[in-house]
Amino acid sequence: MLSVLRKFSSKTFRKNKMSKITPNPAKMLLRDEIAARIAGLSTEEKKRQSKIVYDKLINHPFYKSSKRISLFMSTDQEIDTAPIIDHIRAKGAAAFVPQYAGGKMKMLRLETGDEQSMPLTRHGIQQHGKDQPRDDALESGGLDLVIAPGVAFSRSGDRLGHGGGYYDKFITGLRSNPETAPKIVAVAFNVQVVDKLPMDPHDQKVDDVIFTE
Repeated sequence: MLSVLRKFSSKTFRKNKMSKITPNPAKMLLRDEIAARIAGLSTEEKKRQSKIVYDKLINHPFYKSSKRISLFMSTDQEIDTAPIIDHIRAKGAAAFVPQYAGGKMKMLRLETGDEQSMPLTRHGIQQHGKDQPRDDALESGGLDLVIAPGVAFSRSGDRLGHGGGYYDKFITGLRSNPETAPKIVAVAFNVQVVDKLPMDPHDQKVDDVIFTE
C-alpha cells in the first residue's frame, strides 16, 4: 500500500484537494485494492468476522449508552448489519438508516418490516422509498451514535468512503455543534484496515474502528 501512495507527490494531492471534479488517484487505487481483498473472502469468513464485530459492538461503551443509532443497510461486501438492527430493536433503541436523494443523505427511522419492503437503489443499496415517510433523525431528537460504512480505515480513525462524500458531509454537520455531536464508529472486515490512508481536508475521522483484531 505504501508503494502506491508514494507514486503520488504532495503536489498531486494538493491539486486534487482543490478540484471537485478530479478524484484523488490514490483513493481510487486503494478502493480497487480493498474491493479485491474483500472479493477474496469466502462467505463463511465474512460471516465469521461479522459475528466477531457484532459481539464487540454490542459490548462497546458507545453502543451500550446509545438510544438513537444510525447504521447502514449492508451489502454482501460489508459487515452484516442485520443482526445489529435486531439488537437495537431488542434493547428498545431506535434505528435509523440512510436515504440518498438529491445529493443529500437523511437518516430515517427503520420501522418493523421495512427491510422486506425497502427498494434497492441503482447501487444495490436498500433505502426507504418516497412512499415510505419516516421520522428524520435530525428533526426528531438527533443521534447518539453513528455506525458508519466505508471502504477502508486506519487504526487511528481515518476513513475512506465510496467517493460520494455523503457521510463526510453528514458527520461534518453533526460535529458543527460539539455539545450534541454523536460518537462515530466504523465496522469493518480486517482486510479493510490499513496502516495509512490518503486524506483530504473534508474527510472526517471516526472515533473508533471495530474489526476482528
